[in-house]
Amino acid sequence: MTTDTLRAVPTPTQARPEIKVRRMDLEFPDEMPEFWFDGNPFLTALLSAMSVSFPAGERYFIASVRHFLPQIEDPTLRAEIRAFTGQEANHTKEHLAFNEMLERRGYPAKAMEAWVERRTKRLQKVSSPEANLARTAALEHFTAILAGAFIENPEVLATMSPEAATMWCWHAIEEIEHRAVAFDVYKQVVDDEALRLRTMRHVTVVFILVNLVRTAMLLRTSGHLTNVRAIAKGLDVLWARPGLLRRLLPQYLAYYRADFHPSQHDNSAQVEAAKARFLGALA
Repeated sequence: MTTDTLRAVPTPTQARPEIKVRRMDLEFPDEMPEFWFDGNPFLTALLSAMSVSFPAGERYFIASVRHFLPQIEDPTLRAEIRAFTGQEANHTKEHLAFNEMLERRGYPAKAMEAWVERRTKRLQKVSSPEANLARTAALEHFTAILAGAFIENPEVLATMSPEAATMWCWHAIEEIEHRAVAFDVYKQVVDDEALRLRTMRHVTVVFILVNLVRTAMLLRTSGHLTNVRAIAKGLDVLWARPGLLRRLLPQYLAYYRADFHPSQHDNSAQVEAAKARFLGALA
């Protein structure tokens, strides 16, 4: 494993984090528990549903941001785009390996990946570059606040198997590190507030519905679609104790403010603690 490092510029709200491209070579052995998230089929299926979308999704994000690179004159933002691209490319690599593990276990990960690939290619083709970038900025906000939910609740990460915890924590750290890149490119070259807000409303509906459908499909494959006890326990983690998703609502709604910037939510101390715990020399 090697690293390439870049220091991001400060913002008016807080210092921008260092964006570090970490080359991970993670392994997901057959001995890894099937229900690697707290032994819970529902929570495992929910995160697996997200994982199957990442390879095609990350490639879509890279293409949407890099399209505008020739229009960016600020050398710091140009360097951030290169670092963003490096991180997202590595996320693609590791989630392909993770999804391969799901496929070996009989889950339809490859078919789900292929659906997302077709969908993102069509979006890239039929949408304007500005709309693709707005969509990327919105989805990057989703991934950043979801990443923060895990980083800020390390006791939840501790319920995952070691292999899963390392991958999701690493991915979460890097999502937080580059959370402002797509947004800053959008503000610099497009800056259409109506498009930004309209896109987030649409992305919210699609993101929730698609992930719920995929979660149900994976639960059905595992034989736990009607496991009321597992689903209730998972919903308790998400909405009650500790309430991962419930706690995200203020951060989600902040996106609709005119003065919003991704760096306004400061979880830098929790990120540093997660780096020390899970990344060691790569931190």
